Amino acid sequence: MSTLRLLFYCGFLLFLASCDENQDTPFIPNVIVNEQINLTNIQYNALRRDNGYVYLNSGVKGIILLHQTGDTYVAFERNCPFQPYDACATVSMDPSGFFMTDSCCQSIFDLNGYVTGGPSRYPLRKYNTAVTGNLLYINN
Repeated sequence: MSTLRLLFYCGFLLFLASCDENQDTPFIPNVIVNEQINLTNIQYNALRRDNGYVYLNSGVKGIILLHQTGDTYVAFERNCPFQPYDACATVSMDPSGFFMTDSCCQSIFDLNGYVTGGPSRYPLRKYNTAVTGNLLYINN
């Protein structure tokens, strides 16, 4: 088989593989996130304890804001990285509080946003956080 023909077949096979509509993708739309949260506000009372969390109406499908310990907070995009355009691709905190999950695809993420189970191969998108006094800033 000639080199040119072999390259054509390899290119064609790569094209077919890229057309798989069930292929997961790390692409989550980019939106501007620039939030300021007053940690003394009663609606953020859950953030006063370690592993406490709240949901914020920001980002693509919302944000999970988690108080890890001390002044350490993490903010994750709720849009699941596995098939992110599916309407149900939304990550939530498990009722146990020990991990996050997407009930649509069954992907499971630890409290650092890394995949521990399910079909997703990519971690959750993480936003920057910074604490100054009683104010918590979240941005990208």
